[in-house]
Formats: sequence, C-alpha cells, structure tokens
Amino acid sequence: MPRPQRREQFDSGEVGIVHVVQRCVRRAFLAGVDHATGKDFSFRKEWIRRRMEALASVFAVDVLSYAIMSNHMHQILRNRPDVCAQWSDEEVAIRWLRVFPGRRLEEHLAEPTENDVQMLVRNKERLAEVRSRLSDISWFMRALAEPIARMANKQDECTGRFWGSSDGATHQTLTLECRCVGSSCLFSRFRDREHSHAAASAT
Repeated sequence: MPRPQRREQFDSGEVGIVHVVQRCVRRAFLAGVDHATGKDFSFRKEWIRRRMEALASVFAVDVLSYAIMSNHMHQILRNRPDVCAQWSDEEVAIRWLRVFPGRRLEEHLAEPTENDVQMLVRNKERLAEVRSRLSDISWFMRALAEPIARMANKQDECTGRFWGSSDGATHQTLTLECRCVGSSCLFSRFRDREHSHAAASAT
C-alpha cells in the first residue's frame, strides 16, 4: 500500500507538528565524511542550519528539532497558520518576497522593493494564496531544499536531483519525539536567534 503524502496526513490550515525526513539520491553525501572518497562535507550542516534559521524568521513555521545525518536529515516542524492569519497584508507580502523574489529561490533572503510589495498587496487573490503558503510545511521544505541542492550540485560538479521525496508523519505518530522536544523551539519567529544546537546530529 503506498505511503500517504504529507498533504493527505494533516491539514495545513490547522496547527500541527510534523516529522519530516528529507533524503539524498544518487548516493549523494549530505554531511560528514564520505569514506569512499575521503571528502569531508561537514560544513554543509552549517548551510542547512543557516537556511533553516533564515526561513523560520519569515515563515509561520517553527523548527522544534532537527538532525543532519550523512545522507538525510530529520526535522520536527510546527506550522502556525493562526499566527500567519494575524499578519497585515504588507507583512505577508514582504515576508513572501524575501524568500521568493522571482522565479528562482536564492540562497540568501532578498530585500523587496516598495513597488513589488504594493503590487502583491493589490493582488488580493495572489496575496491570499501566499499567506496560506507561509504557514505550509511543504513550501517551507521547498524553500529549504532547493538552494541547498543547487549549491551541493555545483560543488559536486553535477546536475539533476539531489533530494528524493520527503516523508512526513503527523503529531499523532510523534509521541516519543515530542516528549523529547517539549515546548522548546530551536528556530522560531517568536524567539531571538541566539540558540544552541540542542538537537542530535551525526555523521
């Protein structure tokens, strides 16, 4: 029986906690030392950490815990559509355009122009769409994965897919993980950015 997709397991319009597993393909190495080649990719953990931290400052998604392994990573994420609903139209536009300034996702957050912000604010249908996406874990993962894949492919001097499809489990199957996490947030729009990496990571 095929595994249900993440969107079939939880309602992105409601607050929920999801365990996401993102895996590499084609024997790609994500982090740590590749014993077959001797190359050390540990620095990629910092790529991912910084990207997660930046995105958590924009999206209404909290990173409760994460672990970066040799060929995959785990994240426990909480979406907050209730918070996103309280943002003004201008704030929604600014946040969206910081991550998606054009057709291509960039490594760093952008600084949108006032003209771009107002154009999006005036497009009410589009604005409602991006408001919902700012609390959607699937869009958070897309914004995280695409730039990392592009940088890794450039470094590996290859093209094609770097990530496989991501798997997700809802809070109903996360009893053990959530007991460990408690009410803490590593990266959250509510908190300052001076966090220690309390999650386990291994190579």
